[in-house]
Amino acid sequence: MENRYAGGCASCSVWVSAGGGFLGKGVTGGWEVRCATCRFLDDRAAADDFDPEALELPPPPAGSAATVALRVLTLTRPCWACGEATVCLAGLYPQRPARGYVGLFTTDSPRTLALARRLLQNHGHAALAATVRPRYSGTMRKRQLSNGCSHCDALQGNFPVQEEALGRVAASGVDGLDTLVIADCPVLEWQAVVHGSSGGVMAI
Repeated sequence: MENRYAGGCASCSVWVSAGGGFLGKGVTGGWEVRCATCRFLDDRAAADDFDPEALELPPPPAGSAATVALRVLTLTRPCWACGEATVCLAGLYPQRPARGYVGLFTTDSPRTLALARRLLQNHGHAALAATVRPRYSGTMRKRQLSNGCSHCDALQGNFPVQEEALGRVAASGVDGLDTLVIADCPVLEWQAVVHGSSGGVMAI
């Protein structure tokens, strides 16, 4: 049903004005706000020809915010190659998660890692952003966007970084990771991560 209340979208946490989205029952039975874009994409996902790798996101509709504040999450760990402490990008999470929102999107997904790097570049952290670049992974046997050591440039593998992130989140929630910056992100870029199929998400 049409939403008469302002609130954050339960799927993406984008702010929706009163009358600008929809209201529906959540998994736990309470009412949750949904933005028009997330509702549209959920309907599209039910179609036989839906391809999440070829998402066509409509511009933010009237009633939905054009940007969303995201926490760019990091962790500091010793480099396997040189032993020095280095900062790795770990994930993205809304600064104000909406009622019903549950996803911490991790940099195990190339799409999430690329967005986190762009947000750092745009918010005064160019030096750290420069450590994230394509490198050859012997484990994956291909070049892929990856965290790198700020001292020796050695690839910091996605699996060990995400295993450490998972342990910290399991122990302390999202605050088990460090928030490097809170960045305003264009809604379409964030929703492409939320609705993509490249994995890398933890339930919080």
